[in-house]
Amino acid sequence: MLSGGLDSTLAVKIAQNLGMDVEAVHFTTPFCQCDKCAVDAVGEELKVRVHHVFLGREFLDLLVDPPHGYGSRMNICIDCRILRFRRAKGLAAEIGAEYFVTGEVLDERPFSQRLHAMRLIEREAGVEGRVLRPLSAKLLPETELEKEGAIDRGALYSIRGRRRLPQMRLAEELGIKDYPCP
Repeated sequence: MLSGGLDSTLAVKIAQNLGMDVEAVHFTTPFCQCDKCAVDAVGEELKVRVHHVFLGREFLDLLVDPPHGYGSRMNICIDCRILRFRRAKGLAAEIGAEYFVTGEVLDERPFSQRLHAMRLIEREAGVEGRVLRPLSAKLLPETELEKEGAIDRGALYSIRGRRRLPQMRLAEELGIKDYPCP
């Protein structure tokens, strides 16, 4: 999943460095002010195909009555993540992908990026064990990819929390220079 921000860009780059063949999906909603060009530029720079998916009515319906409640400022983080993973799962079936890579960082967002929430989201979206979060992977349960030995857990990271300095250092290390302010 590619937002065009630093974390998702790093996640794609790490997945590529691990030898994974990556295609990205970028989601927008009726309220999104995202710059599609920025996402496409990241895709072009990393040489990955970007699938653009609009979450319209289904997203708006969640706003009215989110099953997992609201975070701050009417944010439906958990339900939105479940929706995105469900849609990504459908796309994965179409393109023959088996796993998902995200730039999520453990405890970066207090509502949706806690371990309990991440596991709930995976379970309800039907992607349990198939989501690699390379920035925080060493702090999380092993994914199926790791259990199968398809990727080396030692090449993953243990970033946690809201500080952005570790990601900025990693971007420099990986040669990623052009990214939005974290």
